[in-house]
Amino acid sequence: MVGNIPTQMGTLKQLTTLALQYNKLTGQIPLSLGNLENLSRLNLSFNNFSGAIPATLANIAHLEVLDIQNNSLSGTVPSGTPNVSPHFPNFVHNSLNPQ
Repeated sequence: MVGNIPTQMGTLKQLTTLALQYNKLTGQIPLSLGNLENLSRLNLSFNNFSGAIPATLANIAHLEVLDIQNNSLSGTVPSGTPNVSPHFPNFVHNSLNPQ
């Protein structure tokens, strides 16, 4: 896959796993992914996302795994985000700071 994640992806409310690793995805992680209330695993690793981690991801109650390693993300990790340490293996190779 190449390009941005469509914001409409956030309407797939019954989705439990979203695995988009090892693609050529760019741009920011859509805020709408925070609407995926049943999501337990989100893997966006090894792409070229930029900008901040959306704070809306911290609102996903069932999210157990967030893997965003090897992107170009920056800023702070929103509090409440699973595995919040920017040094946790799922967060490495970005420019993130703890909140």
